[in-house]
Amino acid sequence: MQPFSTVLLAEGSIIDLDATFFVQLVVFGVAFFVLRALVFKPLIAVFEAREAAIDGAKAEARKLSEEAVEAGATFEEELRKVRIAAGVKRDELRADGRRLEQSILEAVAAETQQQMREAAEQLDREAEKLRGHIHKSVPELGAQIASKLLHREVS
Repeated sequence: MQPFSTVLLAEGSIIDLDATFFVQLVVFGVAFFVLRALVFKPLIAVFEAREAAIDGAKAEARKLSEEAVEAGATFEEELRKVRIAAGVKRDELRADGRRLEQSILEAVAAETQQQMREAAEQLDREAEKLRGHIHKSVPELGAQIASKLLHREVS
């Protein structure tokens, strides 16, 4: 085997341009076009489809994110409206409750006053009845007291 420097310095060419060079060039061209049609183009199409799918997914995600933000804002606004309406309704119910309470208290107070008047009238009637009974019993009681004090029968 000859050293590389002696081969370079020799008068002969390192690469011979003979028929094999052209055969290899044709084989390379055929292989290139066959691989290009069968491998490279489908592979590039798959890569482009994947890139398009990723871009589409990103755009869809952005769109969904924006819709979610809008839906969240709409939800918050509706929730605020519902809270306000609930507050108004609560205040109305409290006011109705106070009015009902007041009317019940007034009705109970009126009924209590009526019962007190009736009880006072009944007590007055019973007291008058007892006074009449006592007035009828006074002479008899007086005779009994006198009999006990005098130790004899008084009529």
